[in-house]
Amino acid sequence: MRYLRRNKKCIFAAMKKIASILFSLFFVFFVYAQEEHNHEYTNEEEGEISESDDQTSKRLYSNNKVKYEQRTNSWVASGILGTVKPVGLDTSMNGFMITNPAEKNTIALEFLGNLGSPARSKIFFDRQRKSGFLFFEPYEIYYTSPEEVRYFDTKLPYSNISYTSGGITGRGGRRIHGVFAVNVNPEFNIGMYGDWINAYGAYPSQSTKHYNAGFFGSYMGKHHNVMANVSFNGYENFENGGLIDVSQDITDPRADVDPPLVSVFFDNGVRSKLWNWNTFLNYKYHIGVDREVRISEDSVASTFIPVTSIIYTFRSENNRKRYSEKDISGVDSFYHTRKPGNLGDTLFVNTSQTMDSTRFSGMKHVLGISLNQEFNTLMNFGLTGYVVADIKNYTYLDRESRRLDGKNQLLTQEEDSLRNIGFSIFPEYKKETRYKIGVGITLAKYLGENLTYNFTGEYYFLDEKKSASSYLLEGNVQSKFNIGQQPVSLSAQAEYRWEAPDFFEEYYFSNHIQWNTVFKHKNILSARGALSFPSFAFYPSLGLSFSAGMKNLRNHIYWDNAAMPKQHVGENIQILDFTVKEQVKLWYLHWDNEVTYQKSTEEAIIPLPQLSWYSNLYFQFDKLFKVLTIQLGTDMRYNSSYFAPRYLPATGVFYTQKDYKVGDYYYMNAYINCQLKNARFFVAYNHLNKTFGKNNYLVLPDYPLDPSYFKIGVSLYLSN
Repeated sequence: MRYLRRNKKCIFAAMKKIASILFSLFFVFFVYAQEEHNHEYTNEEEGEISESDDQTSKRLYSNNKVKYEQRTNSWVASGILGTVKPVGLDTSMNGFMITNPAEKNTIALEFLGNLGSPARSKIFFDRQRKSGFLFFEPYEIYYTSPEEVRYFDTKLPYSNISYTSGGITGRGGRRIHGVFAVNVNPEFNIGMYGDWINAYGAYPSQSTKHYNAGFFGSYMGKHHNVMANVSFNGYENFENGGLIDVSQDITDPRADVDPPLVSVFFDNGVRSKLWNWNTFLNYKYHIGVDREVRISEDSVASTFIPVTSIIYTFRSENNRKRYSEKDISGVDSFYHTRKPGNLGDTLFVNTSQTMDSTRFSGMKHVLGISLNQEFNTLMNFGLTGYVVADIKNYTYLDRESRRLDGKNQLLTQEEDSLRNIGFSIFPEYKKETRYKIGVGITLAKYLGENLTYNFTGEYYFLDEKKSASSYLLEGNVQSKFNIGQQPVSLSAQAEYRWEAPDFFEEYYFSNHIQWNTVFKHKNILSARGALSFPSFAFYPSLGLSFSAGMKNLRNHIYWDNAAMPKQHVGENIQILDFTVKEQVKLWYLHWDNEVTYQKSTEEAIIPLPQLSWYSNLYFQFDKLFKVLTIQLGTDMRYNSSYFAPRYLPATGVFYTQKDYKVGDYYYMNAYINCQLKNARFFVAYNHLNKTFGKNNYLVLPDYPLDPSYFKIGVSLYLSN
C-alpha cells in the first residue's frame, strides 16, 4: 500500500490540526459554560424553528402572510402566484456534516466525484427543473431558484454563516455560505445570502468554482405585500473527460496510484462555465374590511380581512454557457473513443480550439385576481384566476450562416476545401424568440390545521411551437389528524402536463456535435402519496413515513448512446417509486434511515438504481454541562448497480450507455457533530471504508469517488 505509506505524515499532520481545532473549540465551550452556568438554553428561547418545530408551531395567517409565535420567522414565495409557504431555519445538527449541498437534496447522487461538479439525483422523483435553460441541468441541484429564496421577519438582526473544508492534502475543497436579514420596521425586511464553493479535486483537471449570491426584501403590510429578490450565480469546472483506464487505476485490487497522478482524457485547459442572474417580484394588493374579533369574554380586537387580492408576479432569468478547449490536439483521444453523435473526432467550426457558447433569457409575467379564503366563510376556500405571458430568447450558433476569418463573407465553396487551404470557419450567432401565452385558475384552501389543498389548471393557447397548445393540471392535498392518541399526516400530489419540447432539444450546433430535428409534444402524468407517523403513542421515539409514486412519460426525450437527443415516440415509460423513512431512538442511540426502491420500464432509456439507501447511526448526548450537545456516529450511502449514464463535457448532458454497470458500493463516513449554544461544528473522516472495502467506487463510468480524507466545519447562528 504505497499510497498509504506515502501519506502517513500527511494524515498525522491533519490529525494534529484537527486536535488543535478541537482544543480551541472546547476552550470556547468552557468560556460559554462559565457564562451560562445558571442558564439553561432552549431553542424556543432563541426563537429557532427546526423542521419538527415547524410542524407544531402555531400559525397565524394574515393578508396571505404567515406569522409564528417566534422571534424569527422564515418563508418562501411558492408557485406561480407567490403563495407564502413557511420554512424552518437551518439550525439542526442532523446532517450538518454533509457538506455537499447536492447531497442534502437527495440520498443518491450522480456526479463527477468532486464537490461542485456537474450532478443530478439518481432518484427520478428528486429531479426538478428550476430553469428554462436546458444546459443548466447539471448545475440545478446546487442552484437556489427565486422561488427558493427565503424571506424573514425577525425582531432582531438574524445571521447564519458556515465554513467547511476538507480533501486530500493539497487538493481540498472549501465552502462558505451564509445569510443575513434585518427588519427595518415591523413590515419591511431586507437581507442578503451567499454560497461559495472552491474545490480542487483529488484527480487531475477536476477543480470547481461556484458562487450563488443575492439580495432579497419583503414588505408585508396591511394592504400591500411585496417579495422581491435579485440573484447572481456562476458555475465553473475544469473537465477531465474521466479516467482513461479505470481498471488499472481504480477497480484492480492491486491498484496503488496516487489520485493526482492517474491518467485522464483532458489535462490541458478544458473547462465549462455557466453564468446566471435572476430577478423576481411578487406584489399583492389586498382589498378588504376590518372586523371585530372576540379575544376573550371581556375584550375584542379589530383585524383586517382581505376580501380580494390583485396579484402580479414577474420573473426573469439570463443564462450563458461556454465550453472551451485551448488545444484540440489534447482532446482527440476522448472524442475518437466516445464518438458523440457517431462522428468521432469530426470538427465543425475550428480545428485548433473550441469556444462553444449558447445563451438563454426568459421573462414571465403573471397577472391575477383572487377571492380570498379568509372572507369566503361559506365555501371555505380561495379562488384565483390569472393570465400568463412567458417570453423565451435563445441565442445559438447557426450552421447555415457562416463567415470566413471574422469577415461577413458567406461561404461560397465547400467547407472541406476551405479548411485545406487554411481558412477558419466562423458560424454566425442567431436569435430565436418563442412565446407562451395562456390563462390559469387556482382553487386553494391554505388556512386550517386538518386539511389544506391546492388545485391548479393552466391552458396555453399559444405555446413555443406556435402551431399547438399546451396545458397543465396539478393538485395537492395535505391532512393531519389523530387516530386515538396516534398523530397521522397524509398527503397526495398529482400532475398532468402536455408541453412543447425545448428549442435546444431540437437544434444545436457546436464544434464537436450537432443536431437538427423536430420532436412532438411531451406528455407527463405523475401521482404521489405519503403517509407519515411523526411518532407512535406506544413508542414516541419512533417515527415512520411511507411514500409511493408513479410517473408515466409519453414522447419522452432523452440522450442516447451517442449523446444525441432522441424521442421515444408514441410509447409510454413508467417510473415506479416507493420510499420508507424511519427515525428511532433507544436511550442515547439514534438510527435514521431512508430507503427508496424505483423501477423504470425502459432501463435502456431511463437507467435507475433499483435500490438506494441512506443510513445514519449515531449516539447523541444532550445538554452536557447544560450547553453542549454531541453526536458521534457514522453514515452510509448505497445504491444497487445499474447502467449509470456517461457525461459529455461538450454539452454537459448525461447520456445512456451499455458498456458496464456502476454501483453496489457502500460509501461510509465517520463524524463528530457538536452544538454549543448558537455554534455548530464537526470533524469527519469521509470514505473511511476505502482502504478495506471493494475497489468499485465509481460513481459514473470513468469517474471515481474521492479517496479517504478529513474534513471540518463550523457554523454560527446569531440573532441579536
